[in-house]
Amino acid sequence: MPSDKFYFAMTVDDVALSHWYCEANFRNLIRFFDQEGVKATFFVVPVDEETDKPFYEVFPEIPGIIKEAVKSGHAFGQHGIRHNRFELGIPPAMVLDLPHETENKRYAAENREALEADHCVENCRARLKSGRDILEKVLGMPVRGFRSPAVQSSRGMFQALAEAYDYDSSLVWQQTGWDYLNGHTEVLPRKLDAERYAQITLQCPGIEYPLACDYTWFLPPERYELTLALARHDIDSCISLGVPFVPVSHVNPVYEGEGIRMLKDIFAYARQAAEAAGKELEFINLEKLSEK
Repeated sequence: MPSDKFYFAMTVDDVALSHWYCEANFRNLIRFFDQEGVKATFFVVPVDEETDKPFYEVFPEIPGIIKEAVKSGHAFGQHGIRHNRFELGIPPAMVLDLPHETENKRYAAENREALEADHCVENCRARLKSGRDILEKVLGMPVRGFRSPAVQSSRGMFQALAEAYDYDSSLVWQQTGWDYLNGHTEVLPRKLDAERYAQITLQCPGIEYPLACDYTWFLPPERYELTLALARHDIDSCISLGVPFVPVSHVNPVYEGEGIRMLKDIFAYARQAAEAAGKELEFINLEKLSEK
């Protein structure tokens, strides 16, 4: 990638996930990014887990919103199949340690061997295709990217992704954000260096864009400055290493707290830090980034 560029790839999860998505927030978020000059990548859940219906039957407005957003420079990828915690892999410990994941943590511990067998490349290939076919049929465009629900992963998932997708963004390299969510606010930001970046990206045989973290998840005022400091640390690290900065937000949680305020401050700091480093900042969607 050009050494004089700093790529900022904003991403959003949980489009069409019941209870975590609503039309008003989806439209407002796209409008907000357009006003900020930010090109984002949104990840869509193909099948509604509660009804087992395709996403467009439960949320018929989404295809039209997506087609308009694409005209503005945004991109859309696949977010699992039904957003089940174990459909393609097993979530990492930092996710399973969250307070609302107690039952999933127990299930993973008691069934790990069976789950690993179930996540063979053949099963992952078929499951991924079932979701991708739904998205592509309705949207009339190829689905080029993927992010797994709850950042679950397996060897079978990565192999299947490398066969049919341009890129994946399911791995995390800044776990400190999850430390904060688990109440461990005393933890210092993890160091982000080239060795760690390489270790993460090599887990996927295709193109992998590691996540920083979600700085906006139900963000309360009392954790605002701590979280902003983490975001600044991660932006500075990405600029120094010459790698893309890939944060994530979620459709509803970003509006239930200080999330939008945080994003404005993050965008402003990225502009300031890039200028100070003599870099040209480019807000870019992951599809465009994968072409670089």
